[in-house]
Amino acid sequence: MKQLQKTRGYRQPLLACLIISNALLMAGCVSESPVTSLVTPAAEPTPVVVETPPPPPEPTPISRCQSDLAALQTVSPRVYAVRKANFDSLLGNASFYSGVRGDVNALTKNTLDALYKYKTNQLCAQIGQDLLNGLIRKMESVK
Repeated sequence: MKQLQKTRGYRQPLLACLIISNALLMAGCVSESPVTSLVTPAAEPTPVVVETPPPPPEPTPISRCQSDLAALQTVSPRVYAVRKANFDSLLGNASFYSGVRGDVNALTKNTLDALYKYKTNQLCAQIGQDLLNGLIRKMESVK
């Protein structure tokens, strides 16, 4: 019986120790205050915005015409001289008209604006056609 009491004597403190340690472990899992994490939540990824440069502005009809005229000088100098004189005359008349445009009535403005646009388109079409014909002649001469 003394043996049983000795064994029982060790069991009770051991059992009490296990209960207390289990309670302490469980108490460590429950917190009275909210747990603050040391890790901050990942922020929403910022979308990568790739800015593309704006496209170059479309060349104006008059600037395209000037480019064709410059190319025509190399391709066909004789035709270039005639078209250059026509082009300079058209620009000179347009410059004169722009000086008095503010003094004329709306009907005259509309008529002359349309005439200037027509003449410009006509001359530029002739220059473009001359350039194309000159380039074709140069290419056909290649054997």
